[in-house]
Amino acid sequence: MHAPKENALQQSERGVFVRVDDGSDVHVVVDGDPGADIVAAFIHGLPGSSRDFYRCGRRLARAGGCAVRIDMPGFGRSPPSPAVLTDPAARADVVADVMRRRGHRRYAVFGHSFGGTAALSLAARYPEVVTALGLVCSVGITRHQGLSIPHEVLRGVVGLQGVPLIAAPVLGRAVAMFRRATDTLGIRVERPFSDEELIDQMSIIGGLDFAEQRRCADAVTAKTLVVSAQDDRLVEPEVARTLAAALRHAALVSHLHRRRGGHFLQHHAADAIVGWLVATLRAAR
Repeated sequence: MHAPKENALQQSERGVFVRVDDGSDVHVVVDGDPGADIVAAFIHGLPGSSRDFYRCGRRLARAGGCAVRIDMPGFGRSPPSPAVLTDPAARADVVADVMRRRGHRRYAVFGHSFGGTAALSLAARYPEVVTALGLVCSVGITRHQGLSIPHEVLRGVVGLQGVPLIAAPVLGRAVAMFRRATDTLGIRVERPFSDEELIDQMSIIGGLDFAEQRRCADAVTAKTLVVSAQDDRLVEPEVARTLAAALRHAALVSHLHRRRGGHFLQHHAADAIVGWLVATLRAAR
């Protein structure tokens, strides 16, 4: 389904479409009053959609805040961008563009899983904008067990596109392995993805750069919440502990760790996550 093209911002059945700088239409769902004193952007993982933060969005709205839940390009109801956004900084710029066009000058940003790379980049690069940072079961600055196919391998495989006789069979095997890994690790998908879409997703994972992740973590100054679960099969707790320790310039680092909740801890700990955000930002006033 393609987004409406008439206006930069247009009502849809479930949310709004925002036209960003590269011409893409990004679908967002807004919970609460956009003029609230606390506003937060929520970035889903890979794969994922704005639904992944449904409970956090509704709870923030009930607490008097505003949640902007974003379908990143190629996910949820957002059509793909003209070019695959393999760089976390490019994905962060999409979020910043969406929030700017919606009139939000300062806001918190929360990222789940691979969405944490964009949230971390946004907080590091735009400290004057980001009021607080949340990293929920997030990719960190060290390798995690969810990378059953190492990102370096995915980067090399995707790089074979366009090579005659080699690309098709190699990419075909890689896509099959990627599908099996998704099923084995219990990653939830809202709809089946085509092979081409999965290749784009492999490109995003292949673009992961842990050295850049460390630089971003070192540059974050916003108050930060790191969320992890003991039974997370994709991102083990040690990744979260290492990430929290690397946020050495953040004004505050809180680590919410639960024994149970799995990789989608925002579903099971929405009250605690939103409670931290509201309490932290209102205490600063």
